[in-house]
Amino acid sequence: MKCANRYRDFVETLLSGLLLIVLIPGVALADAPADCFDPVAAPVYPDTRGTETLTPQADAARFLNMATFGATPDDIGHLSRMTLSQWLNEQFAMEASCHLAVLNQTQDNNQRENRMEVWFRHAVTAPDQLRQRVAFALSEIVVVSDAGSGIPANALAVYYDILVRNAFGNFRDILEQVTLSPAMGRYLSMLGNQKANRAKGIRADENFAREVMQLFTIGLVQLSPSGVPVRENGETIATYSQADIEGLASVFTGWTWGDSLGFFDGDDWRISMAPFQAYHDRNEKTILDRKHIAAGGSAEKDLDIALKALFNHPNVGPFIGRRLIQRLVTSNPSPQYIARVARRFDDNGQGVRGDMKSVIKAVLLDPEALGGVSVNSRFGKLREPLLVLTHLWRAFDGNAADGTLPYYYPDSAIGQAPLSAPSVFNFFRPDYAPSGGVKNNGLVAPEFQWVNDANNTRFYNELFGLTQWYYKGNPYADRNNILININMLKNHAKSPPGLVNYLDLVLTGKKLPDDTKRVLQGYLRTIPLDRGSEKGVRRSLEALYLIMSSPHYLIQR
Repeated sequence: MKCANRYRDFVETLLSGLLLIVLIPGVALADAPADCFDPVAAPVYPDTRGTETLTPQADAARFLNMATFGATPDDIGHLSRMTLSQWLNEQFAMEASCHLAVLNQTQDNNQRENRMEVWFRHAVTAPDQLRQRVAFALSEIVVVSDAGSGIPANALAVYYDILVRNAFGNFRDILEQVTLSPAMGRYLSMLGNQKANRAKGIRADENFAREVMQLFTIGLVQLSPSGVPVRENGETIATYSQADIEGLASVFTGWTWGDSLGFFDGDDWRISMAPFQAYHDRNEKTILDRKHIAAGGSAEKDLDIALKALFNHPNVGPFIGRRLIQRLVTSNPSPQYIARVARRFDDNGQGVRGDMKSVIKAVLLDPEALGGVSVNSRFGKLREPLLVLTHLWRAFDGNAADGTLPYYYPDSAIGQAPLSAPSVFNFFRPDYAPSGGVKNNGLVAPEFQWVNDANNTRFYNELFGLTQWYYKGNPYADRNNILININMLKNHAKSPPGLVNYLDLVLTGKKLPDDTKRVLQGYLRTIPLDRGSEKGVRRSLEALYLIMSSPHYLIQR
C-alpha cells in the first residue's frame, strides 16, 4: 500500500510526459490537406545513419528499442559495429524461432501457463529479435485472443507462428493464412460459416467479413497515400457498405476444420480450414467497389478473388503502414512518413506489392524514425507493459537459477498478456486519444487507453518489486523466479554519473535530460554504498527503478 500511495499520481506524470512530447502547435493530422506536401520526399536529416557508416551506441540502443523486445548491452555493442541496414539484413537472414515446437516440448501443450512461458522465452532470448517483434506487432493488428473465446493454448501458438513465419514474407500470404486459420475462424466466426438458408433460419455470418475490412486491411474511410482521410464536401468517404459486408460474408462460407470428414466434425487446430462446397454460397456476389464475383464459383476461387480485391485496395499500404509505425516507432507519424511506407508496400522497387521486408525497412529506416523529435516534434509513444517487462529481462539477463524463464502471470501482474486482448480491437485502439490536450490537438495516444488507476497502480507496484526484490544475489528471493543480474550496475554504482549514464544508454538511448540526470545523481550520492555483497546494490536498484518508472523511459522517443 505504501508503494501504491507513493506512486498513485504517476499516471498524471506520464500523461504530462507525453503531452510535453506531442503537444506542438500545428494543423491536426486528420485535417491536413492531402496535397500540401510531396508524399515521397524525405525530410533533410544531416546524419548518414542507416547507410554505410557505423552506428553510434546511443543510436544503436534507440533503434534496438524499436526493432526488438529491448536493447541489451551486447546487442548495442554488436550493432555499433555495423550499419542499421546491415543489422536488418542479418536479422532477415535468421531462421524463424517458432513457438509451437517449443510448446510441444512441455508436459502439456494446451496449458495457457506453458504458452506464456514459451512466448516470454522467445521475446527475451530468441536471436531473431526483429522477426519476433514484428510478429508481436502483427498480433496486435490481426488480433486473435483467448479472452472468452475458448481457443486453446496450442491453437494460439499455431496462429502466432503464422505471424512469425510470415513476418518477412508477403502481406498477401499473411492475409490468406490468417483468414484460413481455425483460431481466427473460431474467434471471428468463419469456422463453420454456412451459406444462407431462409427456410432453416441460417444467415451467412458477417463477423469476419466486417473485421477483415475494418481492422485488418482497409479501414472505415478512404485514405490518401499519406493516410489522410479523403473528403467530399467536407465528409469522409466510407470504404465499404453493409452490402459489401454481406457479399464478403457469402464469400467466407463453406470453410470448416481441415481434418473434417463432414462439415460439422474435425478438431485439428494445426492445419488450415478446408472448403466444403455444399455449404458455400455459389450465387453471384458483389464486394468492394462493386466488384462482381460470378455465380458458380468454388469456395477457393471466391476466396482468392475477395482476398486479391482486399490486398490490392489502395488503402492497405497507408492503413497497415500506419499501424506498424504505431506499434514499433511512434503514435503520430507524419503524413509524409506514412506515405513513404505506403509507397514501399505498393512497390518494393522490383514491382512486388506487400513485401514485408521492404515495409519493415521503410518503417525503421525512415528519417523520421531515426531522427525522432528533431524531424517530427510530435514524435513519441508510450511503451506497453509487456515491452517494459521484456526489456528489463533482456537488458539485465533475467532468468531463474536453472537458466530458464519460468511461468509469469502477466495478466494479474501488469495487466497485459500476449494474445489475450479483451477484444478484436486489441488492448487499445489505434485512434484512441485521451481527453484534454492530446485530443484537442488532433493527436492520438493508443497505449494510454490501457492507463487507469487500477492498471497504473498494479504496473508500478510490480515494476517496483521486480527491480527491488527479484535480483540475483538477494538471499531472500526465490531462485525459481526470474531474477535480474545487477553486477554491471554494481560496478558502476561507485560513480553516480557513471551509473546513470550506463542506464541512460541501455534504457533510453541517451534520452534523459541533463537536469534529470543531475537531480538523480545527487539523490544517488545520498545512498551509502554499503559493503561486501551489498556494495552498490541499493544505489543500483534505486537508479534502475527510478529511470524505468520515469516518463523519459516510458515514453519511447
